[in-house]
Amino acid sequence: SMDDTDLRVREPTSTRSIGPTNASIGGVDISRTVIGFRKKRHDTSEILGVEYVDLPPREFDTEAVWWTVPPAIVEEVRKRELDVAGGLHAFEHAAIGLLPLFALCDRWDIGGLSTPKHPDTGEATIFIYDGHPGGVGIAERGFEMLRDLWEATYQLLLECPCEEGCPSCIQSPKCGNNNEPLDKEAAKLILERLLVDAAEEREATPTA
Repeated sequence: SMDDTDLRVREPTSTRSIGPTNASIGGVDISRTVIGFRKKRHDTSEILGVEYVDLPPREFDTEAVWWTVPPAIVEEVRKRELDVAGGLHAFEHAAIGLLPLFALCDRWDIGGLSTPKHPDTGEATIFIYDGHPGGVGIAERGFEMLRDLWEATYQLLLECPCEEGCPSCIQSPKCGNNNEPLDKEAAKLILERLLVDAAEEREATPTA
């Protein structure tokens, strides 16, 4: 299906810094509207056409984990002539694909949204939300393990041999935007910048 998702932050219940950015967890309001369906051939998955529908939105409150990508990193992505929205979207998909390894859930239990500027944060932001109304602890686990999730996501993008992105790394079977835009190189750069600073911060923190 093709869908349009609107996400509004109610309030962060907790925020912490990871490297150069902040990650938050809190309540969000989701409004998801299915706007159409793609007709595919069963044997080849070739898209034969699109049928648009007029359905009411599905609205629910749930819990999300989100993090912003600082303007300096966004600017570097642009200077390298990579796609900011595609990089955020690829990062979101790859992280959602790996979160079940950390949160004991199914990829279909999780939703995501990424945007170069979200009205509630004022910055480039990636959200991963619990697909169950009220939440069942998936976002919470993601918040606790976020740096580990980023590291696993970065490793996946480095090790996947595809050039532009494939179903094993950044393409999602449930993407409402037909897996567009996606930019694997931009996602790698964003992760590299977040993790380099996060690693420095970790080394600088004295351990008891």
